[in-house]
Amino acid sequence: MTTSKRPSALPMKISPFVFAAAALLAASASQSQEDKNVAQNSGGIAGMCARTKCQHDLHVTLKDKNGATFDRTFETFPATVQPFGFVVVAGQTVYIEADIVDGKLANLTAVDKVSDPGKTITATFEQLDNRGMMLTVKNPYHQPLKFSMGIMPLEQGTLYKTSSCAIGPGIFAFETWPYPIFQVVLGRGQLLADDSKLICTE
Repeated sequence: MTTSKRPSALPMKISPFVFAAAALLAASASQSQEDKNVAQNSGGIAGMCARTKCQHDLHVTLKDKNGATFDRTFETFPATVQPFGFVVVAGQTVYIEADIVDGKLANLTAVDKVSDPGKTITATFEQLDNRGMMLTVKNPYHQPLKFSMGIMPLEQGTLYKTSSCAIGPGIFAFETWPYPIFQVVLGRGQLLADDSKLICTE
């Protein structure tokens, strides 16, 4: 298990998904119905849902750093699988089937359960009793698996780079953070050589 440090101050540039998710989070936090309508019905969300399988009625419950409860249901939310990889929102367990093409993850698909254990990544993102967060990822492949990762802290609504460690073949790995996080992004998944050191990098 590794405990990640405070994320890099530089936002992680990935895709319009970041802006759509941040808008939804900010509008939800404001509790303004007008803001919520703008976020939910923005061209970004509508356009994204026309191209990808958006999530619906996504319920997120977290304790913020002061112990207050964040409890929201998002009528529409960006899809789990994105062009850069996939996203896990606090409280979710996701199952991602992926092919390997030239050593990299390709053709990612979100599925409801593990039906092909040899190609299905399992990822769970949950809050701990101390209000910190833990990400658990199962590597189904026969080589080490490495992602580039980003996080969106609950109080900030911006995506930041964070360090991540390679996951050994066929095992679970854990990443933890000492503060509440709304969602974690796993991108640029790739397999490493069998003799690679399982180092932690951004």
